[in-house]
Amino acid sequence: MTIRIIIMCKTPVAGAVKTRLMSSYSTDQAASLHMAMATTVIERAKRLFDDVVIAADDCSHPFFRNFDLPIRSQGEGDLGERMQKQMLDAFMEGAGSVLLLGTDSPHMDDERLLGAVEGLRASDVVLGPVEDGGYDLLAIAKPWPLFEGVVWSSGQVLQQTLHNIHQQGLSESLLPVSFDVDYPEDIDRAIQHGWNVTLPL
Repeated sequence: MTIRIIIMCKTPVAGAVKTRLMSSYSTDQAASLHMAMATTVIERAKRLFDDVVIAADDCSHPFFRNFDLPIRSQGEGDLGERMQKQMLDAFMEGAGSVLLLGTDSPHMDDERLLGAVEGLRASDVVLGPVEDGGYDLLAIAKPWPLFEGVVWSSGQVLQQTLHNIHQQGLSESLLPVSFDVDYPEDIDRAIQHGWNVTLPL
């Protein structure tokens, strides 16, 4: 099964990324942690898969040149509209399936990613639920529109996406519940779950 991995990644601008870490870290430290998280996610995907693309909000930023990967503009609109654009582009370019990733789960193990791909053999969509009501990955076999009416950054993202899946008569499978790194305490938790990182001074 040919699959394209699309990593939705924000530009590491101090004060604009990982703002919920700033109760314990400075703006520069939070941006450094964002870069460390993104680097871990991107390098893991490169190691496991042949077709990996970075979908960036500013393709000209030098951070993205570190990875020797195609860099695509995320496009306009909310997160769902931008992910839908990335999916459509991937399938138009010949991808057999698509896996969308963010950069908030640097502790994600190889088995979770590989399990998502394997899950597409039996289901139309595979989701990786996280504790805040969203998901850390979405794998999909065809470019179905799954994001209409999803209220992003709410606790209903997973349930609203599942509603759209069921409305279209599609099948889904769910991976075990994990967590995103959003708050300072999540940094320590991610390290305990295997994320190898040097914390910024």
